[in-house]
Amino acid sequence: MIGAFSDFADQAVVGPVEISVFLILLLAGRRKDALAWVGVMVTASTFILLLKLWCERCGVPHQRILYSPSGHTMGGTLAYGGLLALLCRNRWIVLAGACALAIGFGVTRVWLQVHTVPEVIVGGVIGVGSVMILHRLLGRQRSPLSPQAAFFSIAAALVIGSALHGYRLSAEAWIEKISHILGGYLSCTRV
Repeated sequence: MIGAFSDFADQAVVGPVEISVFLILLLAGRRKDALAWVGVMVTASTFILLLKLWCERCGVPHQRILYSPSGHTMGGTLAYGGLLALLCRNRWIVLAGACALAIGFGVTRVWLQVHTVPEVIVGGVIGVGSVMILHRLLGRQRSPLSPQAAFFSIAAALVIGSALHGYRLSAEAWIEKISHILGGYLSCTRV
């Protein structure tokens, strides 16, 4: 059950959800919202990737404290918290929802013993922070999504999440390979 929840945050699921919501926003004529959505999604994903590459190369694997920040925690929080930010103008509700998602995904990653508490905290902070940035970019005075756009956004997340649930991208293996290739270019300054 815990692994099943965690799988909803895999890039094999959240990537297509993020793309479908972006396309729905474009089709609904919400160009500004679509650009805010894709901008935050790409920026946060790039940031966690760079952080993972740096930690993979420069982390302290034998201590296993902060070796690989949790991309599942960040990605799940951002994708589903981002949907909440699109549908709700109240920042406190969005913040509470994003925190609940970060805690939920973070607990599953620690329970499955694939991340440490500090790693899921880093992923959760990036995810929640990115959701709040998205909420701010969308603006509190924005007109609400049309019922059709809201329905299709939620339906897309449910259908894609259900259809792709259980598929996993082996991103960690690729990140490890890339970090070794880029090893000479990543500066590892120890204090």
